[in-house]
Amino acid sequence: MKPLLKNPSVIRALMWTEAMIAVTVVHHVYRLGMEVLIASAILLVLPVLLMWWYRRRPSPATRWVYAVNAGLVFVYFGIIDGFLDHVLKALGLQNTTFLPGSDADIVKTVYHLWSPEAGHLFYESTGILTFVVGLGAIYFSYSFLRTTGTNSSPAKRISSEAASL
Repeated sequence: MKPLLKNPSVIRALMWTEAMIAVTVVHHVYRLGMEVLIASAILLVLPVLLMWWYRRRPSPATRWVYAVNAGLVFVYFGIIDGFLDHVLKALGLQNTTFLPGSDADIVKTVYHLWSPEAGHLFYESTGILTFVVGLGAIYFSYSFLRTTGTNSSPAKRISSEAASL
């Protein structure tokens, strides 16, 4: 077995990307209902498969495919949905949204918590959390690209990362 999964940048990139997607899934299932679960499952499994692919065949191409996937998920869910819709709204600024009906003051949701106000707080909080966790995901994906670059051998990179911890 290759020691790649012991590489902290690999583990952090995958964990933060999965966390961003998990928060996004909770946020959208709450808003849109169970019909988004199939797309959500694909979004959750894809980074794991891409990292598995990288583990089996480490190359610049596999690194970049993973990074582009993480970047696209961050841009769409972290920036467009999380930041432009929920963070701006929380700051009292004009939110920019691409979802039909999201420009309403109060967004109707499929599921309800103990009160409508708590439901709206939950929905907005998970939207903001998508952006915040997405920042970690994009940072650690960048760190993954940087530390797994082709400038040194995998054994050298792993031992230098272990020494820096």
